[in-house]
Amino acid sequence: MTDEKRMIGGFEVQFAMHVGPREVVFLLDPASADTPYMVGYCDIMPGLGIEQLFEVLGSDDYLEMMDEFLYRAQIQVDLARTEKDKVPGPQEVFGAAQCLPSDGTEQDFRDRVVVIKPEALRPEYRNAAQQTVLVMGGFGAAPNAMGRAVFGNNVFSGEKSDWRREDVLGVLDPAKAPGWVKPGVEAILKKQKEKGGKPHER
Repeated sequence: MTDEKRMIGGFEVQFAMHVGPREVVFLLDPASADTPYMVGYCDIMPGLGIEQLFEVLGSDDYLEMMDEFLYRAQIQVDLARTEKDKVPGPQEVFGAAQCLPSDGTEQDFRDRVVVIKPEALRPEYRNAAQQTVLVMGGFGAAPNAMGRAVFGNNVFSGEKSDWRREDVLGVLDPAKAPGWVKPGVEAILKKQKEKGGKPHER
């Protein structure tokens, strides 16, 4: 079995680190004498699933680019830590104990606050604030649906959040919800109402 090289835009990825909001990549371009070593950020083009590079720097000095890679990686670590520190109270991880009991049938996630499985999140985001999502739509939100997409808003940050149905652990038990859940949901619904209602199913 041969290991396939990861390529982005024709450049080989020597190594990468995804922590916090961005993935930092170290790239090789043997065809270039001036910039055989490059460092940049990688993101996925929305709706297309294609990797794209941005803010790329290049040099013929390997150690210079290694310094740049480590510098950018540390920025992402610091951003992730800052985001985590915003969460009040203990940094708990939600599990089945925080969800409403299921009778074994598929649950209806529409207009509900759900809990995302910890394993669906990167390690630095495995906490209740990142797991809690107000479902706003998606063809996978309804029980026994053909689609799998579930989308909504993160209750703590208010940011849009797209998932697969299999990423959802269950519906959050209101009796076990942290104090920031109710005002978070109210803020999302208020903002959505100001925009003219829910987005269309997709």
